[in-house]
This record gives sequence, structure tokens and C-alpha cells, in this order.
Amino acid sequence: MSIQEKINQIIENFSYFDNWENRYEYLIDLGKKLPKIDENLKINEFKVQGCASNLWVIPEINQNIINFKGASDSAIVQGLFAILTNVYSGATAEEIINNPPLFLEKIELKEHLGPSRANGLNSLIRHLNSIANNMLISS
Repeated sequence: MSIQEKINQIIENFSYFDNWENRYEYLIDLGKKLPKIDENLKINEFKVQGCASNLWVIPEINQNIINFKGASDSAIVQGLFAILTNVYSGATAEEIINNPPLFLEKIELKEHLGPSRANGLNSLIRHLNSIANNMLISS
């Protein structure tokens, strides 16, 4: 599935909910469905800086394809990570960089997050882009 197809699916899924309480529940459920990561991976090397909650993102690179694993101690942040990893895992660095997460505005997510969570989301987006940029630089 292409990045755009994944984005369209997320937009469609969020459109089923008519209020933000239900959307938050859906977001939390997405986070709960992520596979657990090994506790040994919860180290500073993988920790996203600028996020009020603890969030660890582990990139796995195989033949120019990046997959992301991760975990957070916050249900909402875990859900935010789940959305972004759903879109960007399985993509190349170029695809990640060339497809900024503008869909977050379409689902009105950013405007329903508090300032702390919005900053954390922006930190996560910057972190994923940094991983992609570093991959391009080293190849």
C-alpha cells in the first residue's frame, strides 16, 4: 500500500467518528495494537527529545526501506506514534521526506491536542524526518 493510500485510509477511519472523545478512544486503541518492544530498547539512543512523555523510536533499515518500532508511556503519544508509523513504515527515506504529514490537519488532530502533546507530535515528526535524512546522507 502506498503512503497516499495509507493516509486516505486514516482520513476515512477518522471520519467515522463524529466527536473527539471517540477519536481519542480510536487513537488510544491504535497505540494499544502496536507490538510491544523489548525493554532493553528503551534507551536514550532511541528516545525522542522534546516530548513531555517518554517515547522511543527504533528504526529498522533493510535495503533502503525503513520500518519503525516504538513505545511510549503515554496512551495518546503511543497512538500518535501508531498513526505515523502506519503511514511511514515500509517507505524509503525519500518517500518519508517527500510526504509530510499534512493529513494530520485534515483529521483535525493538531488542533485537538494540548500544547504539550502538539509539541511532542512535532518532535516525533522531526525525529522521523531526521532518521530519513540521516539515511540519505549515509547512502
